[in-house]
Amino acid sequence: MPAPIPATRDNAKRLSVYKQGLHQRPQLTDPATLKRIIERIGLLQLDSVSVVARSHYLVMLARAGLYNPADLDALLDSGFLFETWAHAMCQLPSEHYPWFDAYIQHKRQNKSQWQVDRLGLDLAPIAAQILATIRQRGPLSSKDFESERQGDGGWWNWKPTKVALEFLFDRGDLMVSHRVRFQRYYDLPERVRARHHFTLDKTIDDFRRWTIERGLRHIGIATVNHTADYYRQPKRAAAAILADLLKSGDALPVDVKGWKDPAYIHRDDLPLLEQIQARAHEPGLTVFLTPFDNLFWDRARDEMLWDFYYRIEIYTPKAKRIHGYYVMPILHGCELIGRMDPKVDRKRKRLIFNNLHLERGIKLNGALYRGLIAAIEEFMAFHDCDSFELHNCNRAPLARRLRKAFG
Repeated sequence: MPAPIPATRDNAKRLSVYKQGLHQRPQLTDPATLKRIIERIGLLQLDSVSVVARSHYLVMLARAGLYNPADLDALLDSGFLFETWAHAMCQLPSEHYPWFDAYIQHKRQNKSQWQVDRLGLDLAPIAAQILATIRQRGPLSSKDFESERQGDGGWWNWKPTKVALEFLFDRGDLMVSHRVRFQRYYDLPERVRARHHFTLDKTIDDFRRWTIERGLRHIGIATVNHTADYYRQPKRAAAAILADLLKSGDALPVDVKGWKDPAYIHRDDLPLLEQIQARAHEPGLTVFLTPFDNLFWDRARDEMLWDFYYRIEIYTPKAKRIHGYYVMPILHGCELIGRMDPKVDRKRKRLIFNNLHLERGIKLNGALYRGLIAAIEEFMAFHDCDSFELHNCNRAPLARRLRKAFG
């Protein structure tokens, strides 16, 4: 095994920002550009919270700049993307489907049906009726099915047909064909995949190796745990695969100053690391990251790289929240400098920051002011807002500057 490549934490930050396409904006924001961004980061995590635009739209905004969200929706409708469980529920390039088919078949053989067991349902007749109906009528959503039976509250308020749809989706008996206002429409896999010519010959071992190698490429410099987290794979399997990648020379060891755990880089990224160490590819953006942004998935890594402690507070009682409901970290260059809690008042076309908090030690200067103002202007334009309102801010000079800029 070669000697570890020396690197600093700053090198790891800059490489990660570059690999995630957050260092600079593309010249165009057409559908081809959106495709390249998704291929670059691998997958888009979906989430239903809509106090501002839903997360996957904002992940793209941070990387592409102002674009037409309908162009992103069309990538699923056209078949360029498909949906499956990956890091969480995600949209991925359809060319990756053969590897995930192996994962779906592995889960199917495991015969896990905890949702059904918890509800105490006789699923077979419900599932059979759903499949027969979709086969006859084409793509349908959960609202197209009716059921009187309800659960006893919370998540279990799902109709039995909704549970059955999700169960059939998990097993690969159904796929998402498209969405309408974020509502999923399910169809038979053979119809969704009809636009592609897949060879479905991957194994679960192929899938795990593929996810670990791709996770390393998407992150830049990473430990075993970081790499495993990107596609949510078992850490023990990730460790074995990385050891094998080291033996083959596809991965190289990296000694990151201050990190206790061994780190790795894909051999194809070594020239890029050397360029970054020579101060090339300087990051120049100020952007707001959703709680579900790819750069920010691994909370332990956030602290290792940026000393940035973050926990989502959506499910925290209001009285116990520290920074707000939907807290979005702020990336300035290659540093996470703060966080804000936004809300869009769609009737008044107003962007509201309930809270804006800069981290300790972040200095106010012209570049920071300009970056934040530009990011707010872009966020307003994307949400079709024509006014801005700031409630709480932990830096009085910053609050004054922003209120003056948007007054």
